[in-house]
Amino acid sequence: MDAIKRLFDAQPVDSRWVSGLALAQGCAFLTSLSATASTALANRGASAPAWQSFFIYVLLGGFYVPYHARQKSRESEADDASGAGGHGTGFTEPAPPPPSSPPLSTGLTPQGTSSSSRTPARYALLAFIDTQANYWIVKAFRYTSLTSVTLLDCAAVPFSMALSIAILGSSYSRAHIAGGALSFCGLALLVLTDTKSGGGSGGSNPPLGDFMVIVAAALYASSNVLQERALLEGASTSEVLAAIGGMGAVISGIQCAVFELKDLSKVGRAAGAEGFLEMAAFAVSLFAMYSLVPEVLRRSGSAAFNVGMLSSDLWAALARVVFFAGFTAASFLSFAASFVLVAFGTVVFASAGDPLRLGGERRREYEVLDEDLEDRPAPPPL
Repeated sequence: MDAIKRLFDAQPVDSRWVSGLALAQGCAFLTSLSATASTALANRGASAPAWQSFFIYVLLGGFYVPYHARQKSRESEADDASGAGGHGTGFTEPAPPPPSSPPLSTGLTPQGTSSSSRTPARYALLAFIDTQANYWIVKAFRYTSLTSVTLLDCAAVPFSMALSIAILGSSYSRAHIAGGALSFCGLALLVLTDTKSGGGSGGSNPPLGDFMVIVAAALYASSNVLQERALLEGASTSEVLAAIGGMGAVISGIQCAVFELKDLSKVGRAAGAEGFLEMAAFAVSLFAMYSLVPEVLRRSGSAAFNVGMLSSDLWAALARVVFFAGFTAASFLSFAASFVLVAFGTVVFASAGDPLRLGGERRREYEVLDEDLEDRPAPPPL
């Protein structure tokens, strides 16, 4: 018992960190909606990974690029009125206002650090990683089942933990690691079942589909950590999503032209009216999810976000029963065991506290620009 107590030593409750995990549940529900729509498209032969991703980024870019431009214009006008000069319209952090002027932006700005992760080149890299993550996750629906895709997303947890240690300087406790390990146990059990049973619902090549999901999980983890770094350096939600949406639309548009242009008419014929509705549901649900992600990352961090997203498994299981073939007795037992492991891993991880607070005196503290935000330590320079 003493060993268990030491392993799962309770941390002080951080209400903001816990609220971020709660917001992640909304992201999980929206993700399960998009997964259900993507599975329905794959089942009717209308899956188009590049085009589906393209529509997401067109929505993001179409909304957040002009919104961010208006926001920067208002900030520039406010600075002109106070005699501080204009901000400009780029993605890099402007010079700070004089001490007598109140800060105009919200979020966290590291003291004495540069905005190295907020250059156009870094945002282009972020957009490229994010587009490829969406491409591979959608493509995986051609080969494996809905529940396999959502459960295999737990691979993003250890990936994001490793990346946040390397990029943000996070420090994880034994309880964090135990939670990630339990999630991986659920992943391994599901992959083994898929390999033996053929995947349950609509999977033509489950091992290949499972591999694609794991690749996508690594890319999603990279995208989340890079977004978190930009947010910790003072980027607003609109800045991050304008960059991802605008640049992502260009990147995924090129991918559509190269790989799927000739398939568009065939996909349109296979989709029909219902298929177009499913495509719209896919894009709109992910647009809403993307809009929540920066706030979750700002409050809780990338690893906690990915842990919170694991509850999408419950919604995916419900969708599988309602819309698709359901479960055989054997696959249901395997799914139930996997889900229990994932759920327990989530609880263990959440009980361990914010990893950005565990680095001790070697970490610098962020200056809080939004009084609702608590201090969080700055990432080390890349």
